[in-house]
Amino acid sequence: MNPPAESAHEPVHDRSNETTLAGLSWLQFARKRSTAGAPWSSIWKLRTLRHMHDLASAHELAVTSVLDVGATDRVHESLVRQRWPGVIYKSFDIDRTNKHDYYDFAEIDRQFDLVTLIEVLEHVPPKVAVELMAQCVKACRSGGHVLVSVPNVYTPGTQLEWTHVSALHYCDILGLIAWSGLEVVDAARVYMAGNLKRIVHAGILHPVHRLLGVDYAQSVVALGRKP
Repeated sequence: MNPPAESAHEPVHDRSNETTLAGLSWLQFARKRSTAGAPWSSIWKLRTLRHMHDLASAHELAVTSVLDVGATDRVHESLVRQRWPGVIYKSFDIDRTNKHDYYDFAEIDRQFDLVTLIEVLEHVPPKVAVELMAQCVKACRSGGHVLVSVPNVYTPGTQLEWTHVSALHYCDILGLIAWSGLEVVDAARVYMAGNLKRIVHAGILHPVHRLLGVDYAQSVVALGRKP
C-alpha cells in the first residue's frame, strides 16, 4: 500500500537543528569548523605557549576588565591581575560554596574587554556548551575578546577525568567560536611544564611525538573577537 501523497499546502518542518546533541545543524557547524580550522591543518600547526592567558598577551590586547567564567575558587585571579595591573576582575561560577561576583548570567550588568572560559566546556554536554558560549559573547563588549581553553585530546590522559563529559577537538573550539558570531583570531597549544620537560618533549622528542601523532601539550586555547 502506497503512503498517502503529501498535501501541497502541508508545511515543511525544518529538523536540521536536531541533527546533533548540540542542537544545531551538523552540516552548518561542519562548514564553520572547517573554515575556522583551515589555518591550522593539524595540531602541530598550533604554536606552544606556557599558559592560556599568554594567547591574549601575545596580541597585546587592551584589557581593563575580565570576566572569568567557571572560575572555581578564583584560581586565575592573581595571574590575571599580574598580567594586566589595575584590571577589574570579576568571577562567575554556579558553585555557591566559593565566593564569586556572579552566580547567574542574569546578574551580570556590564560587558567586559575579555571573557575567559578556561577548562570548562569539557564538563558540560554539547547543547550546554553552545548556550554557554552565547552567554560569554553577550557578556563581551564590541571589539572585546573571548578566550576558550579545553584539554588537548591528542595528549594521553588529559580527558581521563570523571567529571569530563565532552571531548573537544581543537577545530570544535574554533568552529564554536565562529558559530557564536566571533572572529577567530588565533589558537595555540598550552604546555604547562618546567624547563626540563620542555627541553625533553618540545625539543628532543618532538619529532617522535609528531610521528606517533601523540602530543605533550595539555590544553588547546583559542581567541575570538566580537565584532
